[in-house]
Amino acid sequence: MHSPVPLLFCAIVLLATVTVGQPLNDEQVKKAEGFAMGCLEQFKTLNKEHLALLRDGDFSKVDGETKCFLRCFLQQAKFMDADGKLDADYVIERLSVTQEKAKVEALVKKCGVDPHPTDSCETAFRAIECYHREKASLL
Repeated sequence: MHSPVPLLFCAIVLLATVTVGQPLNDEQVKKAEGFAMGCLEQFKTLNKEHLALLRDGDFSKVDGETKCFLRCFLQQAKFMDADGKLDADYVIERLSVTQEKAKVEALVKKCGVDPHPTDSCETAFRAIECYHREKASLL
């Protein structure tokens, strides 16, 4: 079993990089840490190298376990509901705290992913991949 500390660090860095493109404040770090720990309890076999690749924007080796970790993370953050549908309004509300609202709205619209009919892990992954790819538009 992998140590949760490096995974936790990767998860927090991943969240910061993917969602806001800038460092998280202390409160956000504590929340993200709680989300990551809860999700890591469910995905004990998660490959830390996959999370490190995600953090660096490399999505080439993402596996099903990693995608489901991302779903868990988005659900814990309330960016995604239990049915695998992204909550665009909530995402905009939360990300607009540290970013210009119009830019966040454009990003969320561009990365609006229809829920995968049978795989909410895939939906989460596609959203995260798009947010990462398009986050420069927030700068």
